[in-house]
Amino acid sequence: MRPLVSPDRRRPQRGQALVIAVIAFTVLLAMTGVVIDGGNAYVQQRGTQNAADSAALAGATVMVENLGGSPKTDADVLAAVRASISSNQSTLSSASYVGWDGANVGTVGAVPGGAIPSTAAGVNVKGERTFRTYVAGIAGFNNFTVGADATAVAGALKGVCAADAGCGVLPVTFSVNIATCGPTGGITLGDGFWPLVSLATAQADRGIGQYEAIVPLCKVGPGGVGWLDMVGCGTRTLKGQISTPCNQAFDIPTWLHTSPGNPNSVEDDMNAYDGKVILIPLFDGTCRSVPTSGLLPDCTDPGNGNNLYYHVNKFAGFYLDHAYIQGSNERACNNPPGTTPAGGNGGTGCLKGWFVRYVTSGTIGQVGSDNGDALGVQLIR
Repeated sequence: MRPLVSPDRRRPQRGQALVIAVIAFTVLLAMTGVVIDGGNAYVQQRGTQNAADSAALAGATVMVENLGGSPKTDADVLAAVRASISSNQSTLSSASYVGWDGANVGTVGAVPGGAIPSTAAGVNVKGERTFRTYVAGIAGFNNFTVGADATAVAGALKGVCAADAGCGVLPVTFSVNIATCGPTGGITLGDGFWPLVSLATAQADRGIGQYEAIVPLCKVGPGGVGWLDMVGCGTRTLKGQISTPCNQAFDIPTWLHTSPGNPNSVEDDMNAYDGKVILIPLFDGTCRSVPTSGLLPDCTDPGNGNNLYYHVNKFAGFYLDHAYIQGSNERACNNPPGTTPAGGNGGTGCLKGWFVRYVTSGTIGQVGSDNGDALGVQLIR
C-alpha cells in the first residue's frame, strides 16, 4: 500500500518552481533589454557624436568665412550650429568659443548681431539626443538620453594635400582681385575680391547667373588666369595635369611657374569638371626672374607677358559652370549667364562659375598678420 502524500506537501514544490521560472524570465528579459536597448543607445550616441562634429565644423566654417573677408557675426555662427545639429536629429545643449589653448572665451550667440570674439580659434558644441526604449520601459525606463561634444578650429592651412589624398588642385590660377579686360585686351585688377557664395547658392543659381562670376583670360599681360606647372607632375603635359591632377603637398605662400602647352586645346578637359567644385590657387603677384624666396616683396622683376612665376597665397573652391578657352570666345564671355564686367570683357576666353569657400582637412594654425594664408577648418576632438 502506497503512502498517501499530503497536498500540503506538494504545494511548496510547485511554488519553488514558479519562483525559479520568474527569476529566469527576469534575467532573460534583462539580457534582452541590454542587447536591444544597449545596442540602440550605442547607435544613438554615435549619431549624436556625428551631429556634434557637424555642428562644430559648421560654426568653424562661418568663422573661416569671416577670416576670408566675408563679414560674419556671432549670430551667423549660432545659426549655422543650430541648423547643422537640428538636421542631424539632435538638440543643442551649449555652444562656446574656444581659444588656441582650448579655454572657453565666450558663449556662441551671447551677443546677437555682435562680432565673433577676436580671441576665438574655434567652436565647441555639446549636443544630446533623447530616445524611447524598447524593453527597458518594463522596468520604468521609458527614455534614455545620450550626449556628445566636439571642437573644430578655424585658421590657416599650413599645407595643401596631394591629389591622391582628396585635393584636386588644377593647374590654373586666378588673381585674388576681381579682374577685367579692357577693349584692347589688357588686364585691369580691381581693389575688391571675387565674391564668395555658398555652394547651395551656386547650385541654385545655375542657369540663372545672378551671382555667377565671369573670370576673363586677357589678351595682354599676365592675365587674370595663369596656366601652371604644378609641383610633382614631372613631364606630364598641361592636358594631363588637368585630366588627372597630380599635385604634391606644398606649403603656401609659394611661387609656381607657368606650364608649357597650348591652353586652347584643353577646353574639353576643363569642362569635364562642369558642375563640380575644383580647388584653384589664387595669386597676388608675378615675377619674371626666379624669386629669391617665397615672399612677394623679394621678387626683383615683377615682369609682364608670358613665362612668369605666380605668387600663390590663397586657395579657393570654384564651382565651374563652363570654361570658354578656345581663344575666340568674346561673345560667350560677354553674354549671360553671369554679370559681364562694366565696359565689356576684352578677353579671348573666360571661366564662368562661382567662388565658394573650400574646406579641407589639414593642420590648422593661427592666421598670419598679413592674412595671406589659405584658410580651412579642422575637427580636433
